[in-house]
Amino acid sequence: MIIYDLPDSKAANKRRTRLHRLLSGYGKWTQYSVFECFLTAKQFVMLQHKIERLVKKEDSVRIYVLDAGAVKKTIAYGSEKPRQDETIIL
Repeated sequence: MIIYDLPDSKAANKRRTRLHRLLSGYGKWTQYSVFECFLTAKQFVMLQHKIERLVKKEDSVRIYVLDAGAVKKTIAYGSEKPRQDETIIL
């Protein structure tokens, strides 16, 4: 799960758009600044490097690494539970 919050400035708005586009290529946009991503180890490392190059010190991006047990225990109201659209074998 990746959550982000960037300041309200012209430069940050451009980074926010780029970050949103980047994350859209790796996962599902579930809430305003929240993405659920089911990644292989290689995809995870690639995404981390891309995020590190994009964000600035004033930005906040958090990655929560959840195992399969945590995903199964997720409680969601008003929408479906997070789900993996494809099988990933490590």
